[in-house]
This record gives sequence, structure tokens and C-alpha cells, in this order.
Amino acid sequence: MAQDERDLLDVLKFELEFLEDGGYGSSPHTPRRRQVAFEDSPTCPNFGDPTRPHSCAECLLMRFVPRELRGEISPCRHIPLTDKGETIDYFYRCGTQLELLKLEEALAGWLRKQISRIEEHREAEHSRNNSNGLERLRQQQWLALAENLCSLANLHRERHNYLVAYALYGRALAAAERVVALGDDGRSLIERIRTNQQAVSETLQVGDTSVEQAPSEELQITGR
Repeated sequence: MAQDERDLLDVLKFELEFLEDGGYGSSPHTPRRRQVAFEDSPTCPNFGDPTRPHSCAECLLMRFVPRELRGEISPCRHIPLTDKGETIDYFYRCGTQLELLKLEEALAGWLRKQISRIEEHREAEHSRNNSNGLERLRQQQWLALAENLCSLANLHRERHNYLVAYALYGRALAAAERVVALGDDGRSLIERIRTNQQAVSETLQVGDTSVEQAPSEELQITGR
């Protein structure tokens, strides 16, 4: 099956413009023949070719046709245009001038509704993707901060500055736990921080003689 590479939104917008510009009025080539919505539009895969070489399955509008009617000769005539389920086929079968005017009204309303629905969906999708991207960036930043604080805590631990190291491990743990989707790297980091902090806590409880009082300025440098 050939694929239509056009965008559905572009097709619907063209259809609305074509309709509003009177595109479905009498054709100069066949003045006695009534123009049929969708089928006599340039968006139709078989536009201008009476031999209809292309399958209607190639048309982007096929997705609006009820599944059980997609095998009809002109499936686009069976797209429900109104809440009552009125279709292009229904309006043409009625045949009166009033009904044909109602058809244009219903078709224009349907096109605007579909255009609005797609635009709103794409805007929401765009916002969601941007939000997800920002959230991932924030998570990466928190993990990076946790790694840096953990490394700094390790350095103070090696220098026997256990009070400073304990405080830094606490801040590193708080930063790492702020990440929602940690993944394996995040979970292993949290476990490592907790293990190191517990070791420092036990050293402090034992009362290592090498423990130095933590200068207040060192804690200020690490931030709160």
C-alpha cells in the first residue's frame, strides 16, 4: 500500500480553505455535474482521474471512516460529520438545495473541529515532551550534585574530619533521594552514601581521638 506523506493537519486545513473558497461549486469542465465533497478535492489521491488508479486506503481521511464502511466505493462519503451521524452521503441522498447548504455547514464545522482537536493534541504533546526533558535535566543535576557532595565527604573522611563528612553525606543523600527515576546508578549511589555515612556515624560514636571539630566555615562552603 502506498503511503501518503502529507500531514493530516495540512490536509484538513487545505480542505477547509478549499471549501470556504467555493471549491465545491460547479466545475467549469463539467458544469452540469455536481462537485462531490472530498472526491473532487485536490487532496483526493484520484483527483482528476476518472479511472481511479489509487486505492482509497491511501487517503489520510480514511481514518475517519467507520471501520465497517471502509470497503465502500467512496468511503469518505460515510464520514460522520455531525453529532447525529449525518454524512456526506446522507446530505447528497436528500438532494434538496437546503440539504446541500447544510452539508457545507456541517463539513466546515467538522473540519474546524478536527483541526482544533489535532492542534490541541500536538500542543499538549509538545508541552509534555518539554516538561519531561526539563525533569530529566533536573534529575541529572541532582544526581551530579549528590556525586559531588559524596566525593567531598569522602575527602573529609580521609582527613578524619568526620563531623563535616557526616554532614556532607547527609546532604548528598538528600540530593540523591530527590530524583524520582533514579535507575541503577542512582540506587547504587544512595546505597553507597548510606554505607559511608553509617561508617562515619559509628566512628563518631566510638569516639575516635583523631576526630576534629568541624570549622563552621567548612560547612558554610558546602552550602545548606
